[in-house]
Order: sequence, then C-alpha cells, then structure tokens
Amino acid sequence: MSERHSPPEYTFPSTTSHPIMLDPSAPGTVMRYAIATEAFFNLLGAIPMLFSPRSLLLLISASQQPSPLAISLTQWLGALVLGLTAPLVLAYPNTRRGLQSRPTVYWTLGTGEAALVVVLVWQYLCKREGSGMSGRFLMGATGMMTGLCAWRLWVLTAKREWMGRYNDSKKRE
Repeated sequence: MSERHSPPEYTFPSTTSHPIMLDPSAPGTVMRYAIATEAFFNLLGAIPMLFSPRSLLLLISASQQPSPLAISLTQWLGALVLGLTAPLVLAYPNTRRGLQSRPTVYWTLGTGEAALVVVLVWQYLCKREGSGMSGRFLMGATGMMTGLCAWRLWVLTAKREWMGRYNDSKKRE
C-alpha cells in the first residue's frame, strides 16, 4: 500500500497572518519619521509638477518660456514622483510587510537617485546650455539627490537597526 502525500498548503502573503513583536531596541521609529517626511515632500513637489508645471519650469528654466514638451514631461515626472511615493507609504507601518520592504524600497529609490545624480552632473559639466536648466538648479538638484543617496546608503549599511526589527510571535513547530 503506497502512502499518499498531500500537497503543501500555500498562502498569499498577509500582514495579518500572525502578529509580530517589535524589537524594543530597534522599533523602526527613525525610519518611520524619515519615510513620512520624504513622502510629505514628494507630495509637496509632485502637486506643482502636475497642476502648475509652467510656473515650476519658470523657476528652474534657463529660458523664459517652457515648451509644451517640457510642460508635458514635467507632469509625467510629477506622476512618477507620486508613483514612487507609494512604496514609501507602504513601508511606513510597523507590520511584517512594512518592515521587510524598507530595505528594498531604500535600495530601489537610492539606485534611481544615484542615476539621476550622474545625469545632473553630466548636464552641468557638459551641456549646461543645452539642458534648458540653469546651472544653479542643476547644482542644487545634484546636492539634494546626493544627500538623499548618502542618507540611504548610510542607513542601509551603518544604521540597519533604524529599519526596525521584529520577531515572529508564531510558535515554532
């Protein structure tokens, strides 16, 4: 008589499957403040990109009149900023999924920001007039993005406990 094995049970990931216990020495408080602050400033920046791109472009442009293409691309950038804010918001809660997603969110956003720094520096050094943006804006944006990249790298390598830690409350079988 052959023994029948039942297939393993699979479940979808859930933040409510069983509770977690936060490590009191690494509750993720610093990251929650950082995430909330970044999400706030992303929203603050995305709104004028979406709804008042011409005014925004007049502040950063080297020329007087932004082109229709520049206006459209600014609105696209605003939509992208909003879209990239969603993972930050999802990483905010001190749930299993929130805590586990924080490093991935930080690596992903940091990689994109590092690529943007390279483009900004290249535009400043090689094609300042051809970029359509003032040198002052290019350097300011480079400084801001470099600061964000440095922060992310520091947190991901030197201050990992700021991401938060937890222990599964589920009994081990």
